[in-house]
Amino acid sequence: MSERLKDLLRQRALAEEQLAALDREIAREKRATPAPPPTTPVAATITPSITPAATGPDAGADAEAMLAEYRSDPEALNRNVKRGCLLYFFAASGLFALGLLAFYLLHRHP
Repeated sequence: MSERLKDLLRQRALAEEQLAALDREIAREKRATPAPPPTTPVAATITPSITPAATGPDAGADAEAMLAEYRSDPEALNRNVKRGCLLYFFAASGLFALGLLAFYLLHRHP
């Protein structure tokens, strides 16, 4: 019998022992613990702490007013994004150029 086969059989025997031990513990717990009594759902006993949103003709106007407060001009946003991208590009190019200069100065041969 090969070593691999012996090892697999040994592992199988260990797994069977573990399953038997688990089955014994499950049976013991089933005998020891009585079934819990039925309870009322937890959600039914919780009272809401937030009042529901207003519903009616003014509800839409209130929502629009809140959204308008945080809304920004799309063209201004587009300009800011372009400006930021250009800034990152030139900063990265400058750092790359500084890195090349440092590499050249440190590794040049006299």
